[in-house]
Formats: sequence, C-alpha cells, structure tokens
Amino acid sequence: MKGKKFELTEEQKEYIINNWGKVSVHSMKNKFGCSWYAVANVAKENNLELPKSNDWTEEDIEKLKSLAPTMHYEDIAIQMGRTPNAVYLKAKRLNITIIQDRREWTAEEEDYLIERWGRNKIEKIAKDMQRSIYSIKVKATRMGLGYMSQNNIEQISFADISRAIGVSRDRLTRWMNFGLKVKKKKVTNKYSYYCVDLDDLMDFLEKHQDWWDSNKLEKNTLGLEPDWLIEKRQKDLVNPPLEYRVWSEEEIRIASDLLLQGYNYDYIAPIINRTPKAVAIKMREIGLEYRLSRFWKGHELKYLQENYGKIPASEIAEVLNRTPKAIMAKAEELNLQYTHLTRIRRKKHE
Repeated sequence: MKGKKFELTEEQKEYIINNWGKVSVHSMKNKFGCSWYAVANVAKENNLELPKSNDWTEEDIEKLKSLAPTMHYEDIAIQMGRTPNAVYLKAKRLNITIIQDRREWTAEEEDYLIERWGRNKIEKIAKDMQRSIYSIKVKATRMGLGYMSQNNIEQISFADISRAIGVSRDRLTRWMNFGLKVKKKKVTNKYSYYCVDLDDLMDFLEKHQDWWDSNKLEKNTLGLEPDWLIEKRQKDLVNPPLEYRVWSEEEIRIASDLLLQGYNYDYIAPIINRTPKAVAIKMREIGLEYRLSRFWKGHELKYLQENYGKIPASEIAEVLNRTPKAIMAKAEELNLQYTHLTRIRRKKHE
C-alpha cells in the first residue's frame, strides 16, 4: 500500500552492511523488493559512505572505453571511483567489451607466457595475448614464474635480491653509494625497477661479506657457489654477522634505555656486542633515534675546537645550546680536552 514504510529484516540489514560497496544498491533493492532509499538508510545508520550519483558524464564514458581494452574492470572501478558492479553494468548497457578474466588458459598460452616472461614488457604480453595486465600478473604468480627478472639469468631485480639474501630494499639503495652497480629496467610505460648484473652482485657481496648473512641465502640460489661463499657459509653458521643476529628483548631494552639517557650508538654497540650501524637500524625500527639537535654541525665543531680550553665549557654550552656534559664528551671524542688547557697552563708558568 502506498505510503507504508518498508521494514527490512535483521538478516537483510546484515547483508547490506556486509556487501556494501561490493553489490550495487540497485541489485540489493531488487533482491529485497524495496526502494533505493530503504537500502541507503541502512547504510547511513551504520556510517557507511553513500554511493555517488549514478550519472555518467560523457567524459566518464570515454574513459571507460579507453581503459576497457587493457584493464580488468575491477581496476577500472578503482581508477574511476566506482564499484566494480557499476562499471560492469554500464559497460554491458553500452556494449563495451570488458576484461573479466573468466576464460580458461590454454596450454599454448601458458607456454607463450613462459617464453615471453622476463623478455618482453608485461603490456606487450597482455596485448599479444588479448588479456589484461592484471590477468598476466596473476597467472605468472600462480605458475611460479616469480618476478620479471627471474627468467634472465644475467640480471636480478632488487626485489629478488632482497628476498634471496634477506636485506631490505632501502639497504640495497644505500649499497649503491658504496659501489653496487645498478641498472634501471622498464617493465611497462609507467613502471620500472632496479636490477643488478649477477656478476656485479657477486663481486659486491664478496667485498662486503660482513654486510649480509649467508644463512638467509638458500644454497645455489645465485648459481654455482664460489669458494669464498662456501667459506662464508661455514663462518656464518658459527658467528653470524653482528648486524643480522636476532635481537633479544634484553638487548633491545638495554639499547633503548641507554639511547634515551643520551648515549650514542658508538657507546651502546660494544655493551651489547653489536655494531653501531646495527644499533642505529634497530632503534629506528622501534621508533627511537637521535633528535636532529644531537647531531654536531660543522660550525659547532669549529666553534668548539677554537674555544675549548679558552673559555669555560658552560659558556660554550650556552652558545651552542647544549649541555656542559655534551660539550665535554664531544671534546674528549675530538681529543681536545688536554690540548688547549695545556697551552694555557704553559703560558701561566711562563
């Protein structure tokens, strides 16, 4: 009867909440035989974001047409800020063919993917096979093809290196400053990644053996292992590099307590049998690090060197906005504690 309020059951309300954003409001109202507003009110009561207008502009339609041949419709939905169902229905009404990844892969297609993976750009493979980039990536993962560079035995990507030897990509980036030879490889028009010639990687790892732990590297992952790597494996089994030894709760507690007391990484490291670099990395991981004011700048060091022993440490501390204790510690580190004072005493005796 007109004007009578439609009451949704608790099960229907739960369905709306659980499927909000996955199933269109239009589909849900047809499922329950209610109005669009009845469904929307349930979402509103549960603080769910209400859908935008269903109006499609000419610009939206043109964008859908341009993306449809190369992108999965769910990826198109993300780019256009709409639900996958809305994109699917609109494309269907306009007779726009969209990629749904529902057709089965043939043995010939799998062989083609294996042959091309790592040798051609993903975009070209997708175009040649008339599949989406998303579909190609998913299939490659399921087939265990790994990253694009894994089929190229002469080069290995940062992602592969990180996974193989257990170091972060950030650390690999820092290694570039110490001589790691890196190349940039283009995968798609928008995506590229760093890779390293296998010979260059092995040369770098040999020169910096204390920077990584061979226990994390599966045997022969990087090819037939040279003598130096075999020896390193034996050494690391007994004494893993300090930077990679698993941290105990007690070590973390001691290091963090000392850091908060103002001691630097060089002071903390020998107490817990770690390198200063390892301490710095672990402290950053748990959210602790030096404040910028703790670092000494060039003009501060110059002032300290010129005035230490000539004027009291308390005055230097006031000028540099530091504690007298910090002044004396830095002076000791720079071997200044005796130099200037000795000169002053000699002048007094003269």
